[in-house]
Amino acid sequence: MNRPEEVSRMFGRAWWICAVILMGIVSPTVLAADTVADKSTFQWVRTEGMSFVDEAGDPVILKGCNVGNWLLLEMWMLCIDHGQFPDQYAFEQNLIKRFGQSEKDRLMELYRENWIRPRDFKIIRSFGFNVIRLPFNYRLLEDDEHPFELKENAFVWLDRAIEMAEAEGIYVILDMHGVPGGQSVDHPTGRVEQNKLWDDPVYAKRTAHLWKLIANRYKDRPSVAGYDVINEPYNDFSGDIRPKLRDIFQQIYQAIRSVDQKHVIFAPAPLWGGHKFYGNVHDNGWTQVAFTEHHYPGLFGSDPSLRTHANFIYRTLPEKQEELEALGAPLFVGEWNPVFENLGGGNLMRRYFDEYARYGWAATIWSYKILHPEGGVIDDNWYMVSNAEPLNKPDFTTASLEEIEAYFKWFGTMKYVIDEPMREALTRPDPVPVDLPEPAPLVTTPPFKDELPGWTATDIGEALPGGQKVESSDSIIIYGGGSDIWNDADQFRFVWRELTGDFTIQATLHKLGDTNLYAKAGLMARVSTDPSSAHVLVHPFPSGKVALGWRSASGQPMKEIQTDTLDWPIFLRLTRRGAVITGEYSSDGQTWLRAGDPVTLEDAGDTLLVGPAVLSHDNRTLTEAVFTDIRIESADFPQP
Repeated sequence: MNRPEEVSRMFGRAWWICAVILMGIVSPTVLAADTVADKSTFQWVRTEGMSFVDEAGDPVILKGCNVGNWLLLEMWMLCIDHGQFPDQYAFEQNLIKRFGQSEKDRLMELYRENWIRPRDFKIIRSFGFNVIRLPFNYRLLEDDEHPFELKENAFVWLDRAIEMAEAEGIYVILDMHGVPGGQSVDHPTGRVEQNKLWDDPVYAKRTAHLWKLIANRYKDRPSVAGYDVINEPYNDFSGDIRPKLRDIFQQIYQAIRSVDQKHVIFAPAPLWGGHKFYGNVHDNGWTQVAFTEHHYPGLFGSDPSLRTHANFIYRTLPEKQEELEALGAPLFVGEWNPVFENLGGGNLMRRYFDEYARYGWAATIWSYKILHPEGGVIDDNWYMVSNAEPLNKPDFTTASLEEIEAYFKWFGTMKYVIDEPMREALTRPDPVPVDLPEPAPLVTTPPFKDELPGWTATDIGEALPGGQKVESSDSIIIYGGGSDIWNDADQFRFVWRELTGDFTIQATLHKLGDTNLYAKAGLMARVSTDPSSAHVLVHPFPSGKVALGWRSASGQPMKEIQTDTLDWPIFLRLTRRGAVITGEYSSDGQTWLRAGDPVTLEDAGDTLLVGPAVLSHDNRTLTEAVFTDIRIESADFPQP
């Protein structure tokens, strides 16, 4: 889970249940909220078609929360500044430096003993939940100094978590939140800036080995609902790791299946690109495989508005279900949270839980408990429970051993405040409606197809045929479709002309239809109209966040850097000088800022295709982009 200040592009959280499953109305299997279970109460959860089902084949709706910051620490959840300790590794290194290895180990055991107690599972159950996602650090099981060797008492905390959950009739999805070597540069791996999983095969082997040991231990435990094998495999937040991710997942799948044939295994999504690259699970010969991803619309750079959530519910979720039906497996939304009270808070959360249940998906919100300096329930929070009173947090760089010890013990008896409005919203018999604006109908035919003197229009990659309305010699409204400009192949509408040698193209973008969070419109320089062509694109998303995307060589994966979020209109500029292309943006057309570093296209010749690019990010519909003041400075086309 990325802390709120950080910009990533993903998703997450979960709640409540809906009786409508798939094509009909059925009664899904959910233990009553007041049921206290032993191990024999649990039925095996498995996949069947597009649903999770029990042993009798009846649909099961898994809804719950993440129990984060317990078995892998995230500093923001402890109200600790990332500038002081960016991750759990830095936090523990401080304790080692001050008190020694053995005392650090003892303190961390004390922390784990008190952060989550049996009372927490009773509260989780009171929200109507029947599952937790349990994020854990691989370092609980194995030291980097002794790879492929389990620690003594390696499973004590996973065992304890499962036992406490079982006592309240709650399933557990085991989530390796940080894998050996690290699966991204980000802090939820437990240590920032590692990201070694993708380049050194030993880390994939270590990850698969650990999952084999985990599966062997819990192979006969039906209260374990499945294995979430790699949390957020996001690499450096720009590179395309899909082929490597599929290979690594295959290794993990085979390792688990060598000892455990029953449990569901969740295949994770990368930051972009969905799950299509895995292929159909049945064609792959995979059994009991489902997919997982995280949903955070309205956060991390996308517009926090009801329209954003409406587009996500009415457009993105059906599109995702179509993808899943082609792949032959259901979805687990491992993290999500609408967060903002002014958008509906718990009632919007309930709406999402009901929508997920309608598709037969499992879902767990982020997160159960987070500390807050003032204490009490605050608006726009990420938690179900928090400290009721102001936090008396020690300075871990100067506090005594006894003070830190006492603070960790306090977690076990800390007075809680529970977000009662959230609990009521999620457990009431009838949901409180959230008035989401219906998105505009899908536009499958462009309203205008004006001629383009001096320009050529191409629907790259067999994008939905678009069109344009020419307002003047330098102003144009473009209607474009397409699924994405990303990874190693593109699909969008491109209005271009050939420019040889150095050039500058500038335009003002007044509007971009919000057909999708990641719709794009901007200025592009491209080697060819081939879908996999090298290119540079400076553009905003519908939220106004500006980005520079590029594919350095044809057929290679794209990269992207996101910058500021601007009000409309947004001024864009691309400049070529020699082999280098620079993307810039401005809020007023006077003061220009560079979007990332200049880019060199490796296979570019003297002549490039240059002009406006428009993407709906949903090839079922066209989006509208309004460009004015299009200016070109070039030897080929001097500005009149």
